[in-house]
Amino acid sequence: MMILDVRKLNAAGRYSGELSFDYDAPAELIDIPFVRFASPVRIEAKYVLYEDDSADVTGKVTYVLEGECSRCLKETSQAVEGELDACFSLRPEGEEYPYSGGKIDLTDAVNDAILASMPRVLLCKENCEGIPYHS
Repeated sequence: MMILDVRKLNAAGRYSGELSFDYDAPAELIDIPFVRFASPVRIEAKYVLYEDDSADVTGKVTYVLEGECSRCLKETSQAVEGELDACFSLRPEGEEYPYSGGKIDLTDAVNDAILASMPRVLLCKENCEGIPYHS
């Protein structure tokens, strides 16, 4: 689980720091047919805790997609990098993520970062012309 324990960090006086971990993202995040995650998603981020009990988590998500090229069906893979930029609050407003019980679950924010970075298609090369059809 991707939990940031705000109570423990505050008690230890660690109001900012770095996080890095691997995440087995759910396959449902991929909307491209015949494509899957080649390995766990890597998250590298920094956190900052504020006096009003809000927190910012910023960094990046990186992962590799593998499967069939969306045009020619050859097996291929593609490295993807996305931005993680999330605010957490006990009383969320607008784009902030809620948390309670002194613990922040990063799952929704990480899934949103993966979705935002996900390509619409997987291509073996940028100018793939697809399957050649002969008449």
